Amino acid sequence: MNALTLYIPPQDRLPENGLWTNRFEIRSSSSNRVYVVAQNKTKRHWACSCPSYRTRRFCRHLAALSLPAGERPHEVLIS
Repeated sequence: MNALTLYIPPQDRLPENGLWTNRFEIRSSSSNRVYVVAQNKTKRHWACSCPSYRTRRFCRHLAALSLPAGERPHEVLIS
């Protein structure tokens, strides 16, 4: 199994909009794609922009970060 590499860009590259906050970029271990992991501001669940999350509401990127799938609310201390 390949290890996932987490890339956290500088604070000025973590844009926040009306729906999502706490954005992270994570590089795919099988391609050169970069996906976004973010937290929903109102429902407080975490999501990923990868195809697996969009179709099944589960992905290995969330699992690698120990974040729950299935749109369950989860708070994380980000420092």
